[in-house]
Amino acid sequence: MALHISRLRIRNFRNFSDCEIEPFPTPAVIVGENGVGKSNLLHALRLVLDPDLPDSARRLRPEDVHEGASGPCGVGLSGGAEVVIEVELSGFDDDDEALSILSDALVDLRTPKRARLTYRFSPLERLEIDPEVGELGEAKFSIDKTYSPDDYDFRLDQGDNDLKSVRRVRRFVSVRVLPALRDAESDLARWNRSPLRTLLEDLDLDPEQLKTVAEAIDVAADSLAKDPEIDDLQKRLADRLRASVGPQLPVNPTVGITSTNPDRLLRSLRLFIDSARTRSVTDTSLGAANILYLGMLLESLAVQRAAKKFATTILGIEEPEAHLHVTVQRRLFRHLLATEPAMLLTTHSPHITAVAPLNSLLLLRQIGSETVARTTLGADLNALERADISRYLDVSRAELVFARYILLVEGTAETILLPAIANAAGFDLDEYGVVIVNVAGTDFTPYRKLLGKKGLDIPSAVLTDGDPLPQSQKSNEQGLRRASDLLVDDSSRKQVTDRIPELNAGVKCGNPQVSELRQELQNVCAMENIHVGDHTLELDLLPLLGDEMVAAFAEL
Repeated sequence: MALHISRLRIRNFRNFSDCEIEPFPTPAVIVGENGVGKSNLLHALRLVLDPDLPDSARRLRPEDVHEGASGPCGVGLSGGAEVVIEVELSGFDDDDEALSILSDALVDLRTPKRARLTYRFSPLERLEIDPEVGELGEAKFSIDKTYSPDDYDFRLDQGDNDLKSVRRVRRFVSVRVLPALRDAESDLARWNRSPLRTLLEDLDLDPEQLKTVAEAIDVAADSLAKDPEIDDLQKRLADRLRASVGPQLPVNPTVGITSTNPDRLLRSLRLFIDSARTRSVTDTSLGAANILYLGMLLESLAVQRAAKKFATTILGIEEPEAHLHVTVQRRLFRHLLATEPAMLLTTHSPHITAVAPLNSLLLLRQIGSETVARTTLGADLNALERADISRYLDVSRAELVFARYILLVEGTAETILLPAIANAAGFDLDEYGVVIVNVAGTDFTPYRKLLGKKGLDIPSAVLTDGDPLPQSQKSNEQGLRRASDLLVDDSSRKQVTDRIPELNAGVKCGNPQVSELRQELQNVCAMENIHVGDHTLELDLLPLLGDEMVAAFAEL
């Protein structure tokens, strides 16, 4: 694997109180509700690795400090709280150039090697360096001091060495972020912001040929300017300016084709979307303009990588699904996620999530006043289970990563009936962020692992049929055994499995206490949000909706 982010820790920055992501997914598809901190995570990386971010933007404001962050003199920036962002990199063991660049940042020499870059925003006295010992000076705080932004500054360090600046590293290992709803059309029209500039400037063009082209343009421009109509227009403009402001404005309006200076000739080139050069970027759709922009940026990065101008550039893209048809989303980002291993992508689109590798998912959730991060990397899924979920993580099931609560069901009947029942009961599933996920069978285990505490940690429940065996119609044996396999608590699992034979024996001998025992075992499973029916969903609904089912069959 190429050089990539392997660990990220954000402390006291905006939504993040103390959020550590290790291992960090590569590539990373970052999902979460609005306002949870997806853009803030990318900005945290920019504070460390973006060479184009000015120092003024690295000096934070009071609102950039987490509201619960405590310092030695109180809460927040005024109390002396410190913001720390640590980025660790791996994947460069066989890259001699990257090893050289990151030599001062190394914190682990074992394979895989790890390098750490740290951003620290602190009161000035905490950033002072004692030149004799080369360590952070002791802070001398007053318990009644109130800090202001002027009392703060930032520092960027490599590894465990507080004297080595990150500035040199950022020339070779950097992050580039494309903001959401990018105005690609505007950027493509401006030479200093267009990726076309980088592509053209990296070309090995013949200076003599540029000079010849410029001279030809100069001749054509002179010929056109001598046209009586154009010449008259130039004179009328000049007369109007002189009449308006006199000689104070030294402007001589002249109509021309383009710059005839060979050194500036490339700046006159514009991107067209047809071979006849009749349609410019302004004549295409917003989605097409965004794709053009992204394509040129990726090509520019590829050219610079080939020329070894840097070790790596981590590309961050915010919510790129805007203005893109769903089939384009799937095709484009399936390709990018397979070819850009260091890419970071924030999205609300289940179509993009559906084509993302399972190991790439990074879920941000808000708990109280802080944001926490969850990945699928620690979900204890074996290779077969990962393949199973990846196979079934189509668009409808990809919605599960955007849910607040998830109800796992066996099939299509549940996905149709349960929302209707909830609606009839006056419960709006969408209002509460409840998503019903059809696992297309009874293998709930991979999904429970994915959604469990070691995985994405999304609250979930299971609704499964009792499925009594033919010889014991009053015993929901199969459903209870299925549920017991999902139970996390060992004593609960043992209680259910040990008493299923007792339930079956009671059914065979007509024991009147069978119903109580069955309810008891169902209640044990329900303690972990696993709900086992008596028979199948349709039969279990008969006492509640018998008349409606008869009417439905009559209509059919």
